[in-house]
Amino acid sequence: MKVGPLLGMFMVIAAVVGTTGSALADHRRDRGDRDWVDEYRDGPCRVREASNDGDYRKVIRCPDGRGKTWRRGRWERDFRDGPCRVRIEASREVYRKDVTCRGRHYD
Repeated sequence: MKVGPLLGMFMVIAAVVGTTGSALADHRRDRGDRDWVDEYRDGPCRVREASNDGDYRKVIRCPDGRGKTWRRGRWERDFRDGPCRVRIEASREVYRKDVTCRGRHYD
């Protein structure tokens, strides 16, 4: 029995299943919705991202500060990025980033 035809058929099936899975995984962006919420884990931290009509919020919570990637201590930062206002608040366990966009393309 020759292995070549079976290997070729396996490769075709794997390619079809792989593209179908990746197309289904990106369903949120395909609908054109402006409102969405996404929750997932990044190591020991819990991440929650949400968007609502031009506003974006990302909150990372790390129990006891394990797994955090931001600098130490409690700090805040406000700045503008084009038409958006960005506010970042951080402490030992929580990192919060709020982006509020108001302008011609976000109303």
